[in-house]
Amino acid sequence: MATSILIGYFLLIAVASCGLTYGLRKWALSRKALVEPSERCSHTVPTPHGGGIAIGVLALALTVPFAISNWVPDLSMAAMLTLGLVMLAVGVWDDFGDLPAKLRLGVHLVVVVLGMLAIPTLPVFSVLDFEVDSSSAFVLWPILVLGWAWLINLYNFMDGIDGLAAVQAIVVLGGMALNFAIWGPQTWTWICLLTLASVLGFVIWNWPPARIFMGDGGSGFLGFALGFLMLLSASTTTVSMWSWIILLTLFIADATTTLLVRLFTGQNVLQAHRLHAYQKLAQRAGSHLPVTSGYGLVMLVVLLPGSMLANAVPGSGLLVFSVLFGLFSFIAFKLGAGRQQA
Repeated sequence: MATSILIGYFLLIAVASCGLTYGLRKWALSRKALVEPSERCSHTVPTPHGGGIAIGVLALALTVPFAISNWVPDLSMAAMLTLGLVMLAVGVWDDFGDLPAKLRLGVHLVVVVLGMLAIPTLPVFSVLDFEVDSSSAFVLWPILVLGWAWLINLYNFMDGIDGLAAVQAIVVLGGMALNFAIWGPQTWTWICLLTLASVLGFVIWNWPPARIFMGDGGSGFLGFALGFLMLLSASTTTVSMWSWIILLTLFIADATTTLLVRLFTGQNVLQAHRLHAYQKLAQRAGSHLPVTSGYGLVMLVVLLPGSMLANAVPGSGLLVFSVLFGLFSFIAFKLGAGRQQA
C-alpha cells in the first residue's frame, strides 16, 4: 500500500478519534455521566468519562483492513475484533454500571486465554529470545496468561491522572513503530502507527487539564490490545517481545511496586486508592502536567533506547528489562508507592 495512502489513513483516524471523543464528551455532559472528586481520585472538578470508547472503536475498526491487506492472519484479527469488543463492553459496563470485581477479573482471564489460542504458532515462538518448543510452552502459558491479565489491570490502575495512560500508549506504539521500521517488517510499523492514531485524537481532550477521562473501557481495552499486538508480533516477526515490555517498564514497575507494598502492609488490595508513585508525584507537584510530561520524557530518553538495544543485541532483552525494572521499582518505593500517608 502506498505510503501517501497510509499517511492519509493515519490523519483520518486521528481526526475521527478527536471528533468521536468530542461527541462522547457532549453525550456524557448531557447525561451528567461525571466522575466526582473524592479522596480516591486525583482530580478536583467533576469530569465526564468514557472517552476511551473512541480509542476502542477505531482501533478495532482497523482489524478489518489489516486482515484484508494480509498484514496479519485473519484468525488473529477476528479474535482481536471479537475479544476487543468484549473488553470494551466490560469496561463500559464498569464505567457506567456496577460490575463486580471478581466478574471483571474472570472475564479478563477468559479473554486472555482465548486470545492466546488465536495467536499463530504460539507454542513455538521467541518469547525470551530463544525458540520455545511445545513442551516448554505448557510452562510459559500460565506465565503469559497472568502477565497479560496483569497488563490489562495495571493499565487501569495507571489511568489515574490526566493524559498519562494515553501518553504511555502513544510512546509504546510509536517506539515499536520505530523498532519495526529498523528491524522489520514494515507492515508492523504501520500497524503500530495507525493504532497510535486512534489514541492521538483522544489525547487532545485528555491532556491536562483533562476535559474527558478515558475510563475503564479505554484503559482495559488498551491493556488488552497492547498485549495482543505484543504476542502477535512476537509470534510472526523477529522483533523481540522484550522491546514492548521495556517500553512498558514505568507502568509495570509503578503498579507492581504499589501492589506488593500494599499487600505486605496488610492493606485491602481490592480497595480503590491513590497510592501509586505517579499519584504521589502529582500531589507533590500540585499538577498532573509535569508528571505526565515527565513520564513521557523518561520513556523517550531511557526506555526507547532500551527497547532498541533488545533488538540490536540479541538475547539482551531480559537483562535490559531487569535493570530498568529494578531501577524504577526502587524509585517508586522511595517515592512512597503503596504506603499510606502518615
